[in-house]
Amino acid sequence: MVSYNPVISCNSVIKRVYVFLFILFLINIPATAAIQISADVDNISPVVGGRITYTITISGGASLPDVEIPDFDGLEIVMGPSTSSSIEMVNGSISQSKSWTYILRTIKAGKHTIDAARVKYKRKYYNSNKIELNVQSPDTPPTTVSSKSNNDDDHGAVKVSKTKLPEVFITATADKKTVYKLQMITVTYRLYLSINVSGYDFAKQPQARGFWQEEFEVSKRPVLNDVTIQGKQYKSAVIRKIGLFPTRTGELTLDPLTIDCTVEVPSNRRNRRDPFDDFFGDSFFSRRRREVRSLSTEPLTLTVLDLPYEGRQANFKGDVGDYQLRVDYDKRQLAQHDALTVKVIISGEGYLKSIDAPKMQLPSTFEVFDPTVDENIKTYGTSVKGSKAFTYLVIPRTPGNYTLKPISFSFFNPTEKRYKTVESGGTSLKVTKSSGDLPDDKWTQKSDVTLIDSDIRFIRQLSSPLKVTVKPIYNSAWFYIFTLIFPGLYLTGLGAEAIWVKRTSDPLAVRRRRAPDIMRKQLKTAKKMMKQGSTGKAVDTAGRGLAEYAGAITGIATAGLTLDVLKEQLNQSKIDHELINKILSLLSETDRIRFSSVVLDTDKANELLNKFSKTAEELDRIRIT
Repeated sequence: MVSYNPVISCNSVIKRVYVFLFILFLINIPATAAIQISADVDNISPVVGGRITYTITISGGASLPDVEIPDFDGLEIVMGPSTSSSIEMVNGSISQSKSWTYILRTIKAGKHTIDAARVKYKRKYYNSNKIELNVQSPDTPPTTVSSKSNNDDDHGAVKVSKTKLPEVFITATADKKTVYKLQMITVTYRLYLSINVSGYDFAKQPQARGFWQEEFEVSKRPVLNDVTIQGKQYKSAVIRKIGLFPTRTGELTLDPLTIDCTVEVPSNRRNRRDPFDDFFGDSFFSRRRREVRSLSTEPLTLTVLDLPYEGRQANFKGDVGDYQLRVDYDKRQLAQHDALTVKVIISGEGYLKSIDAPKMQLPSTFEVFDPTVDENIKTYGTSVKGSKAFTYLVIPRTPGNYTLKPISFSFFNPTEKRYKTVESGGTSLKVTKSSGDLPDDKWTQKSDVTLIDSDIRFIRQLSSPLKVTVKPIYNSAWFYIFTLIFPGLYLTGLGAEAIWVKRTSDPLAVRRRRAPDIMRKQLKTAKKMMKQGSTGKAVDTAGRGLAEYAGAITGIATAGLTLDVLKEQLNQSKIDHELINKILSLLSETDRIRFSSVVLDTDKANELLNKFSKTAEELDRIRIT
């Protein structure tokens, strides 16, 4: 007969339950997917200066590493990286993906390869696919370097291209093709457009290697002029003007200038009926869209000649231009050891910043100090003019009658192609004996002044010996004040830093806090412009303030703040549709006025400013979360 033990039976059941739970646990351990990496672009055949979007995506694994991006040879990073990530769990399996996105600009035509990106995961490298690009040459007209007119309204000589001219392009023209060293060349950059342009930014400034450069002031709101090229009507505007002074001889090249231009083109959705467009009733939203185009000039090649040796004076220091010289003395009679002020003024046209102080020929008993320099240089039309003053302090150390020699200045005049010397000054000076006690021969040299000032002083003997007084520092109240004040300041600083970090850790929140103040400042500036008669600039200033305010509320970065993007983000927000309609209508009207040649009347401008102010007040009363 077999006996039954309930304790043993119970333990067996418990063991079986534990084994079952352990097996169930192993089955339900989340499985991690293998690492996968891929790369792609939105356009494999861009044009030179165009933009492409390059995206790297990694998927798989519960924890994804950072990516090592390839070298973008022949491409330039405009923006990025922007990142995004997502996590999914399906049937106990965790799948995670992460993407890095770059906006790239093409630099040169031809075939380019974007090498593989890679990641290191669990001591193993994973590579993405390579991408082949075929960058096309744009149909842009070549740039001339010959334009002899000094008139700002002259559009230079745009070479006619055999290919079809684009809708918008830029050129760079120089007023001279061959110059002497340090002779000024005026380079003018013009924008030609046959479609609407809502704005532009300088994406890449040219490197003027081998040149000194002066920037001419150009209106922030360019004046548009009508021109005809190859029988096609364009509007042209000067967007930049610089003066170059070559410092080397030979063939020098000015690199291209690149701008990002926002243009308005017909929308691909123009034939589709959109209820949202019907709601606003504005053909601008339904039939026009904005896109950014990168435009570049061609390099400018200039020939720089060396200055001739024939006729060069001994005191010539390399200055080029057309100058005049004037020397002023503040007195003709003075006592020895008194100061005589000599002011040498060189004025005219050229690169005055490079002119060194002229050398004065003075008697050996005169002491002269290094001059102070005062520059007054301005740009006029297509030239750089002004004056440079050198003020000398001269001290005669011995009495007598002296004759000061004139001061001369030599330069090369590139217009006349010859060296010239101008001369000024020269006067009789009477120095009378000083009433001081020191002999005259003690002041003949500057070193003597230093020696007398540092002579030995005798130490007076004390009437009684010094006594040592010792007082413990901890017996003073100041000891405890200074002991406690520094820890208190340290703790206060930590608290202030914590508050500051908390307030500034969220850039979007900081931008939203500042947006109302920026809008009020823009409106205040616009009112001042109205008093000065600048109605168009006043409306444009208020419009920029409202666009920044709306962009801050919706979280759109300033660089990507376009009307289409703003419209989309506003409709996804909690703002009332009537207020959205007001904002978009005002910004659309501002764009129309900005690029319109019609002068805005005062009543219409005041009406628009009042609408801007009321719209801003309505935005102040809302809070976007």
